Amino acid sequence: MKVFLLMLTTSLMVACVSEPAMQAGPDAEVSFDGLHRVDNARMQDTWAKQDLDLTGYDKVMLVDAGIEYRSVKPASRSPLANSRRNEFPLSEKQKRRLEAAVRETFLDELKKAEHFEFVTEPGVGVLSLSGALLDVISSVPPEPIGRSGFYLSELGQATLVLELRDSQSGEVFVRTIDRRTAEPAFIQESNVVSNMAEAKRAFRRWGAIMREGLDKSYHLKL
Repeated sequence: MKVFLLMLTTSLMVACVSEPAMQAGPDAEVSFDGLHRVDNARMQDTWAKQDLDLTGYDKVMLVDAGIEYRSVKPASRSPLANSRRNEFPLSEKQKRRLEAAVRETFLDELKKAEHFEFVTEPGVGVLSLSGALLDVISSVPPEPIGRSGFYLSELGQATLVLELRDSQSGEVFVRTIDRRTAEPAFIQESNVVSNMAEAKRAFRRWGAIMREGLDKSYHLKL
């Protein structure tokens, strides 16, 4: 039971190439708050509480931990100079769109969970899943430049930090960190509609990992 539960919940969401294994012994990598590193997890870096047991949890609430953007130089007025760049600042309008897209796609995926009820308040049997996007980099040029024929091979990069906690006590069960590049299905001309659609597709992949992991962990704890 313990091994099977670890296979899912400790990677916060499985589908691994090989079986996850929690580090143990004197050489184990342990976080500042006592979580042990899990090798072979789907996310790049995963830590989990020893003797993890989620029996009794059947609800989950999503907590928005915010988005942090990398500070970059303003875009140039020269299209040629901008064509040589791969980092651009986001306008406040772009940030609002991105933040709305992240929450929308994550909520959509969590609500598809078969065995966990989605709730909005902490309580008994409720897991708190907090997500933060850190060091967000945009490869999308300002909109006027995009309309002049700027083609994108990637939209940008971000680091996702997830924490699974008890919603009442705040005790951390699992923490994962994963950095990914959002790449369009094919190289495309930059425009607001297609860029946002591709960004949502990238966020949905992360959301699906969370939702699939929760559902599989339910089966494993029976």
